[in-house]
Amino acid sequence: MKNPLISVVIPAFNEEKYLPACLDAIQKQSFRDFELIVVDNNSTDKTASIAKHFGAKVVRERKQGMIPARERGFHEAQAEIIARTDADTIVLPNWLKIIYSTFQKNPKVVAMTGAWLSPTRKIPHKVLSEYTYLISVKLGELLSGHVYLLGPNMALRKSAWEKIKVNTNDKQVHEDIDLSCHMAKVGKIIYNKNLKVIFSLRRVTENPTKGLSRYIGEYPVRYIKTLYYNKSGIFSKVNFKH
Repeated sequence: MKNPLISVVIPAFNEEKYLPACLDAIQKQSFRDFELIVVDNNSTDKTASIAKHFGAKVVRERKQGMIPARERGFHEAQAEIIARTDADTIVLPNWLKIIYSTFQKNPKVVAMTGAWLSPTRKIPHKVLSEYTYLISVKLGELLSGHVYLLGPNMALRKSAWEKIKVNTNDKQVHEDIDLSCHMAKVGKIIYNKNLKVIFSLRRVTENPTKGLSRYIGEYPVRYIKTLYYNKSGIFSKVNFKH
Protein backbone atom coordinates (compact mmCIF):
# COMPACT_ATOMS: atom_id res chain seq x y z
CA MET A 1 0.00 0.00 0.00
CA LYS A 2 1.27 3.44 -0.96
CA ASN A 3 1.12 6.24 1.61
CA PRO A 4 -0.62 4.31 4.40
CA LEU A 5 -1.87 6.20 7.44
CA ILE A 6 -0.39 3.62 9.83
CA SER A 7 2.54 1.21 9.62
CA VAL A 8 2.20 -1.87 11.82
CA VAL A 9 5.59 -3.26 12.84
CA ILE A 10 6.07 -6.73 14.33
CA PRO A 11 9.57 -8.00 15.18
CA ALA A 12 9.72 -11.79 14.95
CA PHE A 13 12.22 -14.56 15.67
CA ASN A 14 11.03 -18.16 15.17
CA GLU A 15 7.39 -17.26 15.80
CA GLU A 16 5.60 -19.77 13.54
CA LYS A 17 3.52 -21.04 16.48
CA TYR A 18 2.09 -17.67 17.52
CA LEU A 19 2.39 -15.43 14.47
CA PRO A 20 -0.74 -16.64 12.59
CA ALA A 21 -3.11 -15.57 15.37
CA CYS A 22 -1.31 -12.24 15.70
CA LEU A 23 -1.48 -11.46 11.98
CA ASP A 24 -5.07 -12.67 11.69
CA ALA A 25 -6.06 -10.12 14.34
CA ILE A 26 -4.20 -7.38 12.45
CA GLN A 27 -5.97 -8.23 9.21
CA LYS A 28 -9.36 -8.07 10.95
CA GLN A 29 -8.90 -4.46 12.05
CA SER A 30 -11.83 -2.09 11.54
CA PHE A 31 -9.30 0.56 10.42
CA ARG A 32 -8.02 -0.52 7.01
CA ASP A 33 -5.53 2.14 5.85
CA PHE A 34 -2.34 0.45 7.05
CA GLU A 35 0.70 -1.47 5.92
CA LEU A 36 1.93 -4.56 7.74
CA ILE A 37 5.67 -5.08 8.28
CA VAL A 38 7.12 -8.22 9.86
CA VAL A 39 10.81 -8.02 10.68
CA ASP A 40 12.35 -11.48 10.36
CA ASN A 41 15.22 -11.55 12.85
CA ASN A 42 17.08 -14.60 11.44
CA SER A 43 14.26 -17.08 11.91
CA THR A 44 14.95 -20.72 11.03
CA ASP A 45 11.29 -21.78 10.97
CA LYS A 46 8.31 -20.71 8.81
CA THR A 47 8.01 -17.20 10.25
CA ALA A 48 8.78 -15.42 6.97
CA SER A 49 6.50 -17.57 4.81
CA ILE A 50 3.62 -17.21 7.29
CA ALA A 51 4.04 -13.43 7.27
CA LYS A 52 3.97 -13.35 3.48
CA HIS A 53 0.85 -15.53 3.47
CA PHE A 54 -0.92 -12.86 5.52
CA GLY A 55 0.16 -10.14 3.10
CA ALA A 56 2.91 -8.64 5.22
CA LYS A 57 6.00 -6.97 3.90
CA VAL A 58 8.86 -9.07 5.26
CA VAL A 59 12.20 -7.39 5.92
CA ARG A 60 15.28 -9.15 7.26
CA GLU A 61 17.36 -7.86 10.14
CA ARG A 62 20.58 -9.83 10.52
CA LYS A 63 21.68 -8.25 13.81
CA GLN A 64 20.05 -10.40 16.48
CA GLY A 65 17.89 -8.75 19.10
CA MET A 66 14.55 -7.06 19.71
CA ILE A 67 15.98 -3.55 19.46
CA PRO A 68 17.73 -4.01 16.08
CA ALA A 69 14.62 -5.74 14.71
CA ARG A 70 12.28 -3.05 16.04
CA GLU A 71 14.45 -0.22 14.75
CA ARG A 72 14.68 -1.83 11.31
CA GLY A 73 10.91 -2.03 11.19
CA PHE A 74 10.51 1.59 12.22
CA HIS A 75 13.00 2.62 9.56
CA GLU A 76 11.06 0.71 6.89
CA ALA A 77 7.71 2.21 7.92
CA GLN A 78 6.14 4.49 5.30
CA ALA A 79 3.51 6.05 7.57
CA GLU A 80 3.86 8.86 10.08
CA ILE A 81 2.10 6.72 12.69
CA ILE A 82 3.84 3.49 13.68
CA ALA A 83 1.98 0.87 15.70
CA ARG A 84 4.04 -1.90 17.26
CA THR A 85 3.09 -5.19 18.87
CA ASP A 86 4.71 -8.55 19.56
CA ALA A 87 4.37 -11.66 17.42
CA ASP A 88 2.65 -13.55 20.25
CA THR A 89 0.15 -10.78 21.04
CA ILE A 90 -3.43 -10.47 19.78
CA VAL A 91 -4.75 -6.94 19.28
CA LEU A 92 -8.44 -6.10 19.57
CA PRO A 93 -10.39 -5.21 16.37
CA ASN A 94 -10.46 -1.46 17.16
CA TRP A 95 -6.75 -1.23 18.02
CA LEU A 96 -5.65 0.76 14.96
CA LYS A 97 -8.80 2.89 14.97
CA ILE A 98 -8.09 4.02 18.53
CA ILE A 99 -4.43 4.70 17.72
CA TYR A 100 -5.29 6.87 14.71
CA SER A 101 -8.10 8.83 16.38
CA THR A 102 -6.02 9.44 19.51
CA PHE A 103 -3.14 10.91 17.54
CA GLN A 104 -5.55 13.03 15.49
CA LYS A 105 -7.13 14.47 18.63
CA ASN A 106 -3.80 15.01 20.43
CA PRO A 107 -1.26 16.65 18.09
CA LYS A 108 1.27 17.15 20.91
CA VAL A 109 1.33 13.45 21.81
CA VAL A 110 4.35 11.65 20.32
CA ALA A 111 3.65 8.15 21.63
CA MET A 112 1.02 6.09 23.42
CA THR A 113 0.55 2.76 25.12
CA GLY A 114 -2.35 0.85 26.59
CA ALA A 115 -3.63 -2.08 28.60
CA TRP A 116 -3.00 -5.81 28.52
CA LEU A 117 -5.83 -8.31 28.73
CA SER A 118 -5.46 -11.84 30.07
CA PRO A 119 -5.34 -14.83 27.69
CA THR A 120 -6.75 -17.14 30.38
CA ARG A 121 -9.80 -17.20 32.63
CA LYS A 122 -7.52 -18.09 35.54
CA ILE A 123 -6.29 -14.49 35.54
CA PRO A 124 -9.03 -11.80 35.33
CA HIS A 125 -8.58 -9.06 32.73
CA LYS A 126 -8.66 -6.47 35.49
CA VAL A 127 -5.53 -7.93 37.11
CA LEU A 128 -3.37 -7.45 34.01
CA SER A 129 -4.99 -4.12 33.13
CA GLU A 130 -4.24 -2.73 36.59
CA TYR A 131 -0.72 -4.15 36.38
CA THR A 132 -0.03 -2.35 33.10
CA TYR A 133 -1.40 0.91 34.50
CA LEU A 134 0.80 0.52 37.58
CA ILE A 135 3.94 -0.19 35.53
CA SER A 136 3.33 2.27 32.70
CA VAL A 137 1.81 5.23 34.50
CA LYS A 138 2.39 5.08 38.25
CA LEU A 139 5.89 3.60 38.25
CA GLY A 140 6.89 5.54 35.15
CA GLU A 141 5.84 8.91 36.52
CA LEU A 142 7.28 8.13 39.95
CA LEU A 143 10.74 7.06 38.77
CA SER A 144 11.13 8.90 35.46
CA GLY A 145 8.50 11.62 35.33
CA HIS A 146 6.74 10.21 32.27
CA VAL A 147 4.61 7.30 31.07
CA TYR A 148 6.41 4.14 29.95
CA LEU A 149 5.61 2.49 26.63
CA LEU A 150 4.81 -1.23 26.87
CA GLY A 151 6.31 -3.36 24.08
CA PRO A 152 3.27 -5.43 23.03
CA ASN A 153 1.01 -2.39 22.85
CA MET A 154 2.47 0.89 21.65
CA ALA A 155 2.33 3.48 18.89
CA LEU A 156 4.43 6.53 18.05
CA ARG A 157 4.97 9.27 15.52
CA LYS A 158 7.82 8.45 13.15
CA SER A 159 8.84 12.10 12.91
CA ALA A 160 9.47 12.08 16.68
CA TRP A 161 11.31 8.74 16.57
CA GLU A 162 13.63 10.12 13.88
CA LYS A 163 14.86 12.73 16.38
CA ILE A 164 16.15 10.22 18.91
CA LYS A 165 18.96 7.68 19.19
CA VAL A 166 18.24 4.65 21.36
CA ASN A 167 20.53 2.21 23.13
CA THR A 168 20.84 -0.81 20.82
CA ASN A 169 22.13 -3.31 23.41
CA ASP A 170 19.31 -5.63 24.50
CA LYS A 171 21.40 -6.89 27.41
CA GLN A 172 21.84 -3.42 28.88
CA VAL A 173 18.33 -2.02 28.65
CA HIS A 174 14.64 -2.86 28.41
CA GLU A 175 13.88 -1.88 24.84
CA ASP A 176 10.49 -0.34 25.56
CA ILE A 177 11.58 1.58 28.68
CA ASP A 178 14.65 2.88 26.88
CA LEU A 179 12.52 3.98 23.93
CA SER A 180 10.15 5.70 26.36
CA CYS A 181 12.94 7.68 28.01
CA HIS A 182 14.10 8.98 24.64
CA MET A 183 10.63 9.71 23.25
CA ALA A 184 9.69 11.63 26.42
CA LYS A 185 12.43 14.12 25.61
CA VAL A 186 10.69 14.91 22.31
CA GLY A 187 7.10 15.16 23.46
CA LYS A 188 4.28 13.73 25.55
CA ILE A 189 3.61 10.01 26.05
CA ILE A 190 0.13 8.95 27.15
CA TYR A 191 -1.60 5.83 28.46
CA ASN A 192 -4.93 5.04 26.79
CA LYS A 193 -6.92 2.51 28.83
CA ASN A 194 -9.11 1.75 25.81
CA LEU A 195 -6.11 0.62 23.74
CA LYS A 196 -6.11 -3.10 24.55
CA VAL A 197 -4.27 -6.25 23.48
CA ILE A 198 -4.34 -9.83 24.70
CA PHE A 199 -0.99 -10.44 26.35
CA SER A 200 0.94 -13.70 26.03
CA LEU A 201 2.00 -15.49 29.21
CA ARG A 202 4.16 -18.01 27.36
CA ARG A 203 7.40 -16.90 29.00
CA VAL A 204 6.03 -18.21 32.26
CA THR A 205 3.77 -21.07 31.11
CA GLU A 206 6.26 -22.72 28.72
CA ASN A 207 9.13 -22.70 31.20
CA PRO A 208 7.97 -21.54 34.64
CA THR A 209 11.41 -21.65 36.28
CA LYS A 210 13.15 -19.69 33.54
CA GLY A 211 10.23 -17.33 33.09
CA LEU A 212 9.92 -16.43 36.74
CA SER A 213 13.68 -15.98 37.08
CA ARG A 214 13.54 -13.41 34.32
CA TYR A 215 10.70 -11.44 35.88
CA ILE A 216 12.11 -11.63 39.40
CA GLY A 217 15.85 -11.35 38.69
CA GLU A 218 16.95 -10.34 35.20
CA TYR A 219 14.22 -7.84 34.34
CA PRO A 220 14.45 -5.66 37.50
CA VAL A 221 18.23 -5.44 37.12
CA ARG A 222 17.95 -4.45 33.47
CA TYR A 223 15.26 -1.95 34.42
CA ILE A 224 17.64 -0.17 36.80
CA LYS A 225 20.33 -0.24 34.11
CA THR A 226 17.91 1.37 31.67
CA LEU A 227 17.24 4.28 34.01
CA TYR A 228 20.98 4.58 34.69
CA TYR A 229 21.97 4.76 31.03
CA ASN A 230 19.25 7.31 30.35
CA LYS A 231 20.06 9.45 33.42
CA SER A 232 16.39 9.05 34.23
CA GLY A 233 14.67 9.77 37.54
CA ILE A 234 16.95 9.05 40.50
CA PHE A 235 19.91 8.88 38.11
CA SER A 236 19.25 12.24 36.46
CA LYS A 237 22.02 13.99 38.39
CA VAL A 238 24.58 11.20 38.05
CA ASN A 239 27.65 12.25 36.09
CA PHE A 240 28.90 9.57 33.70
CA LYS A 241 29.52 8.85 30.05
CA HIS A 242 27.44 6.36 28.01
